[in-house]
Formats: sequence, C-alpha cells, structure tokens
Amino acid sequence: DRTTRELQESVMRIRMLPIAAVFNRFPRMVRDLERRLGKHVKLELHGESTEVDKTVLEKIGDPLVHLVRNAIDHGLETPEARVAAGKPETGVLRLEARHEGGNVVVEVVDDGAGLNRARIVEKAIERGLVRPGQELSDEEVAELIFQAGFSTNAEATDLSGRGVGMDVVRRNVNDLGGSVGVRSRAGKGSTFTIVLPLTLAIIEGLTTEIGSERYIVPLVSIVESLQLKVQDVRNVAGGGELFHFRDEWLPL
Repeated sequence: DRTTRELQESVMRIRMLPIAAVFNRFPRMVRDLERRLGKHVKLELHGESTEVDKTVLEKIGDPLVHLVRNAIDHGLETPEARVAAGKPETGVLRLEARHEGGNVVVEVVDDGAGLNRARIVEKAIERGLVRPGQELSDEEVAELIFQAGFSTNAEATDLSGRGVGMDVVRRNVNDLGGSVGVRSRAGKGSTFTIVLPLTLAIIEGLTTEIGSERYIVPLVSIVESLQLKVQDVRNVAGGGELFHFRDEWLPL
C-alpha cells in the first residue's frame, strides 16, 4: 500500500506544472484589448507559481481568455466614465490562483461597473427566460449570464455580442469536474471564481454497491456519509423507501 502510494505521489509531482504557463499569455492580450477598446487597464497576476495538473492546465486557458476579454469589454469602463464615477481612469484586472484543499481556485477580478442588472433582466425578459415583474435575487441575475446564447450587447463584434460565451465557459469548466461562479457589486466590480480539482489523473473514490452494480463516487464530491439504521427506513405505497435524516424524509 505504501509503495503504490509513493508511486502515485511521484507521478503526481511529475504531472504538476505552474499556472504561470497560462497566466503569461495575458499581458500582451490585455495590451492589445486596451488599444482596441480605448481603455486603460492595469493587469495584476498573483499565485503564478500555483501548480496544477497538466491536463487542467491545457484546458483552463480558453475559459480564462474569455473571462479576461469579458472583464475588459463589459466590466471595465472607459477612462472618461471612470473619472466621472470618481475612480482612477486606469482599471485594475487581477488574476489570482491558489490552492484550497483538494482544489485549485482561479479568480478573475475587475474594479469595473459590475453586472448591469437592469440590462441583464431586460434581455432575459426579451428572451422569455423570466417573467416581467418577477423578483430576482442578485444570485439569480448573475446566473442568467450563463444561459446559452445570452448577450447584453446590442450588436455583435469580433469580441462579444454573439451569445457564445459564458455558457461555453461553464461547460468547459464543468467538463473538468469544476464549477464557475460570479459575485458582483454595482459600480465596484465583479469577481469570477473557477474551482477545479487539483488533478484529473488520479481520483480517490468511495466504492459503493447498489443491487448487483458497483459505483465509485469521487471523495471530493462527498459531503457526508452515514450508517443507515433499519429503524430509520419506512416503506411507502408503490414499493418506494424513505429514510429519516435531520427531521426530513428522503427517498432511498
């Protein structure tokens, strides 16, 4: 057991590479976008030495490119608009990577205008995603931008407006076993957070059997496991079973 564990750890160390390989492509890209959009952007990179699995490294590039372009195109205002809002005319865009438990967390943070709540809701109503007058929380509004084909731009450019965007970012991240979320404050900016498993090469799991079939559930997906007592199980009409868990009856 110890020998196979050591072998596993050796293989993992070989596969791990610093995320700087992806981050290093952004300074030039940001300079190009600055010139094209007439904006001033200060790019800050943090945690470039954070190591991630080679497979993750290869696939995280495209989602990050899209988030950075979005932050500059949609998030950061023009120098004139920033000065009018009492901000420095140069916007700050920060890319940060860090380890948290068995995950790597990558954040794209800007100090721009934040999500345009009214425009997003208006577009969602146009597309029939929400009903007029429907009350939406900030989280629900943020979730709308991940809908397929969703764009708040009135006209398509080579940068945005085609509705091919955040849904693809989320799908690519989900394919890696990760998740993407957004926090935004009007006038203060937005933070897009990507959480990814540290490695895709080896996934530890819990072996479980259901009837004659065997499944392995990844340990990172398990919040809690418990021993089920017979007295906690109840049969219901139609052959189903429920078990009692924290004052709730859940289907078995």
